[in-house]
Amino acid sequence: MSKTARFVWYVGPMLAWMGLIFALSTELGSAAHTASLLYRLLQRFFPDWLAQATPEELFELHYWIRKGAHFTEYLILALLAYRAFRYGEAWRHWRALGFSGSFSILYAFTDEFHQVFVSSRGPALRDVGIDALGAMTGFVLLALLYAWQSARAVARAGVVRTATRATD
Repeated sequence: MSKTARFVWYVGPMLAWMGLIFALSTELGSAAHTASLLYRLLQRFFPDWLAQATPEELFELHYWIRKGAHFTEYLILALLAYRAFRYGEAWRHWRALGFSGSFSILYAFTDEFHQVFVSSRGPALRDVGIDALGAMTGFVLLALLYAWQSARAVARAGVVRTATRATD
């Protein structure tokens, strides 16, 4: 694989995801737009519940879906950033992990700053906190996966070493 193709393979998904986050920070991701989308989905899949839901219940559902989206998009960004920073095996695990978490949180701050310039949006430090929580959840999941894989490799090496000694 050429150097350019390798770069695009590892970094491309992260850049595409960042572009999606940027797009959702515009009018496209405004509360008015997502509320109408949620209403159409509820009408299609849960018409009985929608008919009995109070405005307060709809508002609360919409609120938690939006905050869950913040959490999820930054969890995914942290995972993709880790993959990009590893660039295959270019960086060691912990270095790539640290950079991916920091990078994701920094991007959350820039995302909220971007919303200053969108008339239907506004920056919220609470959203940065939710974004950071999502990024740190991705960080923890990757750390646990690495620890599990390392423990498994050590255990496997121990079994091989023991088997080798037994045959000596």
